[in-house]
Amino acid sequence: MEFGVDVAGSPPIGQRDPFRCVATATPGHLSAVPGGFLHVPAWAQALVLAFGFLAFGLSGLLARPWFRRHFDDDSDHDERVTFLVEVVGVFYALLVGLVAVGAYDHYVEVKRLVNQEASQLTTVYRAAQSFPNSRRCRLQSQVRNYAENVIDDVWPKQKQGEIEEDRGRLDAVFESLMFYKPQNEQESNAQSVTLEAFNDYNNLRRERQGEVEIGLLPVLYTVIFLGAAVTLGATWGLVGVRLIDHMAITGLLSLFIGVFLSLIVALDYPLQDSNSIPPKPWQVALTKGMGVPPEGQKQVSTYFGESTADRVPGCLLSVSDYVSFANSERLPE
Repeated sequence: MEFGVDVAGSPPIGQRDPFRCVATATPGHLSAVPGGFLHVPAWAQALVLAFGFLAFGLSGLLARPWFRRHFDDDSDHDERVTFLVEVVGVFYALLVGLVAVGAYDHYVEVKRLVNQEASQLTTVYRAAQSFPNSRRCRLQSQVRNYAENVIDDVWPKQKQGEIEEDRGRLDAVFESLMFYKPQNEQESNAQSVTLEAFNDYNNLRRERQGEVEIGLLPVLYTVIFLGAAVTLGATWGLVGVRLIDHMAITGLLSLFIGVFLSLIVALDYPLQDSNSIPPKPWQVALTKGMGVPPEGQKQVSTYFGESTADRVPGCLLSVSDYVSFANSERLPE
């Protein structure tokens, strides 16, 4: 039985650590936003963008004397500037609104996918209850171990943009299912149902992995930020308003644009960075679906008996023992 992907110089299959999983690091995602900025909390992103645009907008008012010197005698100048601000503002607001809605819809879609994936693994765990006790213990222990690894190892690496394959633990579950020889029709049906549930889970897992690197195109970020600069720059040409009014108009518009763009940045790449979707559905799957006691409890009662964090109910060995002996048929009945 193989628990990982063969690479040059790897130890023989029989000597491999069954807990080892192979992670494939992926290049940082392409974006007009610096990668380090995406890893700071959402509130910090909002502050940086809001006050950054505020500073940019107000700094442009340093050109106010030049505009007044050249256009103060033109009675129609402010009307032309106002028309420009309105036209640019309408198109920019439409673009940013569509991008924000699209980013939010994508975030919700990925969150729903994460919920479905965790729920489907719970289905695999429960379907394994139809097997004889020794095989049930093996399968449920392996599924538990896999789910815990997703929370402890896969998710943190995923936040950094690394797609965690974790083929060792997943292959162990598949082989425990596939190579089991049913003794009667009931066991054969149980094997078919559990395999189907496992295949459905595997499809959801691949979808979630594919979503890790999906986000807004860099060119879209470029257009959004350039559009913000043009919109704010258009307000600098006003000459017929008081300085305090001019500062209020430009400042409030700058703050609004900065906060709105911080929303788009926070929603982008739902499975990466500091604002990524947390693994809460997996934690719920462990505690509600697989009988792992919540934090602060030592055990919970289930149909098969008392369940603890390291032992599936009704089983003689611990979870780690069943995973370690996954390539052996010599298990207690």
